Amino acid sequence: MHKAGILAWALVSAGLMAIGAFGPWLNALGILSLTGWDVQKKEAGGLIAIALLGGLMVFLYRESTSAGVWALFAGFAGLALTGWEHHRITSVFGGVDPQYETLEKALIHIGWGLDLAIFASVSLMVAGLASFFFEAGPRREATTSARQYDANVPTVPAGWYKDPNDGSLLRYWNGFGWTTQTAKPAS
Repeated sequence: MHKAGILAWALVSAGLMAIGAFGPWLNALGILSLTGWDVQKKEAGGLIAIALLGGLMVFLYRESTSAGVWALFAGFAGLALTGWEHHRITSVFGGVDPQYETLEKALIHIGWGLDLAIFASVSLMVAGLASFFFEAGPRREATTSARQYDANVPTVPAGWYKDPNDGSLLRYWNGFGWTTQTAKPAS
């Protein structure tokens, strides 16, 4: 994988973090879904800000190692925020009597939006790490137009060629310049 692929991976991960902020963070009774905006507007807004800032900085610094640092930072910040929210939500409903714990888990559970945000945060961190181990693009073989020519190596091989001053004669090219030797072409 090359930097372009890792850049796409990081940007998709940042986009999924933002989508997770709008998705359900809590499902109750199988019919009621509460999004990040319903549960915690500050945290959902913070997650969107982290995703947008992280994605923007990864894109702006895509040609340097700073992109990987930004991806790591944004992924870690998103994971910290979503992990805390996951813990907070499960703690609120985890303090009930143990005999009702199974019923509670059947009725109330974490929604796919929070799970997606957690997964995307981890994915963004991994993309940031991966960016340090891959090169900027495929290695290209040197083409003749890009090669540096040595002044001592002829670019046109030595031989008899049509005389540039007299089309009826041949003149000898020694690889570096025309000589005084001329000849008539064979008929």
